[in-house]
Amino acid sequence: MKEVKDNVLLALLNEFAGLKQVDAIAIAGSHGTQMNDSLSDYDIYVYVNDTIPVEVRQQITSHHCCEMEVNNQYWETEDDGRLNSGTEVELIYRSIDWLDKELERVLFKHQPNVGYSTCFWSNLLSSKVIFDRDSTLMRLQDKYTVDYSRELAAAVIAKNLPLLCDAAPAYPQQIIKAIKRQDYLSVQHRLTAYLDSYFDILFAANLIPHPGEKRLVEVAVKLCSSLPADFEQTMENLLFLAGTRSYELPLALNIATENLKAVVEKSGINYQVC
Repeated sequence: MKEVKDNVLLALLNEFAGLKQVDAIAIAGSHGTQMNDSLSDYDIYVYVNDTIPVEVRQQITSHHCCEMEVNNQYWETEDDGRLNSGTEVELIYRSIDWLDKELERVLFKHQPNVGYSTCFWSNLLSSKVIFDRDSTLMRLQDKYTVDYSRELAAAVIAKNLPLLCDAAPAYPQQIIKAIKRQDYLSVQHRLTAYLDSYFDILFAANLIPHPGEKRLVEVAVKLCSSLPADFEQTMENLLFLAGTRSYELPLALNIATENLKAVVEKSGINYQVC
């Protein structure tokens, strides 16, 4: 665990590594990608072969954390709190077998999601393995250290692009209705969904695993060789128009979609909408 510089975090991870239920531990998120700043927390992934009793997790975290919510179930099984050193920490518990099946479904069977299709893949590849009892996590990293296939990219685009333009439940059409109803919560909700699919398509067209939900504009500018015209200004404009309840938002969405479609066309990725 030489990579861990925070001594409080190191002591916490050493205790978890001593449990028989723990196969591996990794640091991901901004600390895994070296994009951390003063506001970044530690995203710790604890890969387990069996459930660690809540009371055991409570006891271990109480040794090293000044605050802790144990056994949150909002997304995955998590313990969320703050280390005695002051940095926030998330402990996320996963099974390696579960992750393997999820990645196989998306990467090899080409079954994408509506938004965030390749986030688990990106998370795995960017993880720093801190503890790996039988090298199972590193073997999983090796298995999925593969190119982003054009077949997968085509599937992601085919799944998501219709929702930006001409599918019956397309988000821009829903936003137009919401504006007419002056239902501005719905406008925000549907714009968020639009952007989820937008970025899934953008990263797919660039054959880059989706890096997750934070700092997406910054990461896209850094990693994508092909960006839509006026990309950064477009993102700012969409959020501004939604926030000011502007009737110009549908036109701005149409321009954003057309510019994104130009990136897809430039990529040469052939996709078929089912």
